[in-house]
Amino acid sequence: MEQTVFMLRLKQKLAEEDLAEATIKRTLIDAAQFGKWYRGTTGHDLDPDDLQVVNVDLAEFRGWLQRQDMKPSSVQRKFASLRKAFMLLSPERALRLRWPKLPTAQVTAPSGLSRNERNAILRACEQLSARDALVVKLGLFTGARSSSIADIRMSDIEVGQRSGSITFHGKGNREYKVPLNREVRDALARYLAVRPPVEHPYLLVQERWPYGKVSRWVLHDIAHRRLAGHLPPDVAKRMKGLHAFRHDLARRLLSGDEGRHAPIPVGDVAAILGHADVRTTAGIYARPSPEDMKRALDRIAGDEDEDG
Repeated sequence: MEQTVFMLRLKQKLAEEDLAEATIKRTLIDAAQFGKWYRGTTGHDLDPDDLQVVNVDLAEFRGWLQRQDMKPSSVQRKFASLRKAFMLLSPERALRLRWPKLPTAQVTAPSGLSRNERNAILRACEQLSARDALVVKLGLFTGARSSSIADIRMSDIEVGQRSGSITFHGKGNREYKVPLNREVRDALARYLAVRPPVEHPYLLVQERWPYGKVSRWVLHDIAHRRLAGHLPPDVAKRMKGLHAFRHDLARRLLSGDEGRHAPIPVGDVAAILGHADVRTTAGIYARPSPEDMKRALDRIAGDEDEDG
């Protein structure tokens, strides 16, 4: 990936946002592709301090992508990345541009995990350190973002004999409280029994002296590389970080655990995920996922997998 001034500035801005690692990577790749096309078309690099992109550039780039036989969903994603990049670096220009109409494609919800995959992850937690197992279970059973989990303070935790909750700090300094089920309460108790007695207020600490606060990048590594090391290969390849657990929890709640229970109202799911607007939850998760559609058709044919 070319390290132009535009790309270096974008990378810095993205690092300041509350975004999943995969989102940051895709945005950088898509913006770099546009930058290369723009230089080949105009003879100039993108300038983050004086963005000269005009409406016709966007329309021509759309046409160029389509001539590469790119799927509509890929074209949409690339323009979403481009809009995000422009809004971060030159919001006034981004708002003045007339963004071209994009090809449409079937929109589905993010994929979730199967019951077997989820059980494999829970079994793998027994092989992780107490801290890492807690991180994974917080992801699976609260759906919190990695930045929110990293920012948990000891004072945010309320735990009794049969109940508990954590107050998370979400986007826009929004606070929201999520109940803790028994799996998370047990993992929390196991971790607190071995947590180093450090002075800073954060729950999750580094495993070596001086035991500072963990970063969101450490949490990504836990839910990606460390967890994958204790999973069957076919499950390990699906471990992309904590945001995958957020998608999975939302899908399970809205589907009633794939039809095994009554679906949870979308407003309740929005509260659990910390969404300020229920339309965000509905817009992302109320659509069927590819797995939902396959399961529905398999059920009609009598070929459904009882294990999910």
